[in-house]
Amino acid sequence: IRSVNDFKTITSYRLVGGGGYQKVGPGGEIKHGNLGEQSFTNKAETYGEMLAITRQDIINDDLGAFDDLRTRIGAGAAIKLNDLFWTTFLANLATIFTSTRTNYISGSTTNLGTDGVGLGLAQKAWRQMRSPSADGSKRVSGNAKFLLVPPELETIADALYVARNPGSVKVSDVNTFAGKYLPIVANQLSDSAYTGYSTTAFYILGDKSKGSPIVVSFLGGQETPTVESADADFNTLGIQFRGYHDFG
Repeated sequence: IRSVNDFKTITSYRLVGGGGYQKVGPGGEIKHGNLGEQSFTNKAETYGEMLAITRQDIINDDLGAFDDLRTRIGAGAAIKLNDLFWTTFLANLATIFTSTRTNYISGSTTNLGTDGVGLGLAQKAWRQMRSPSADGSKRVSGNAKFLLVPPELETIADALYVARNPGSVKVSDVNTFAGKYLPIVANQLSDSAYTGYSTTAFYILGDKSKGSPIVVSFLGGQETPTVESADADFNTLGIQFRGYHDFG
């Protein structure tokens, strides 16, 4: 998440450094390292919605159906942000996750199953992942923390996360992944309305300091929508509501 000051397209840079520390010789000279960069663009836009209710609607509302109208308009911002986020994420999978980036694996044995084989291969790939060549192709440290799955894999993800057979005599029956990767379910991952959807793809993710797949920008750092109400136009008896939010 980052804050932007206007609606212009911006280019953000993530610095990467190559080599790491080197041994300092007897002369005390510290050698210079090299810095590279990765860049991406982002642009905040304004999204909004407006609703109006007439005086008769207000009077006839015996059940208070309009009482939560302000809340509903505010929730519309979250719906749009979610839609934009997953549209961007799924449409750019071929750029974010690649064999060259060493963060992509494929094949029938990599499917997520309760036997743990697929997750084990993903875990191994995580351990072998390297930073970009501009960063010296160093092994990426840190642990994966989350298992991102579509609804079709939710039950399997839950089964892998809970402790199973802790008292088993056979080591092969013990769930070695218990408590390791917290399941996160995103309905959009397998929604055919999104380009790039899949019912079998899953993702293990770590701390955002290791690099985030998506950056969300909010104008002025405002992460909540603005919701306002006012009387309708002078020739109309009623109330108008509007909500808007600036993000990209």
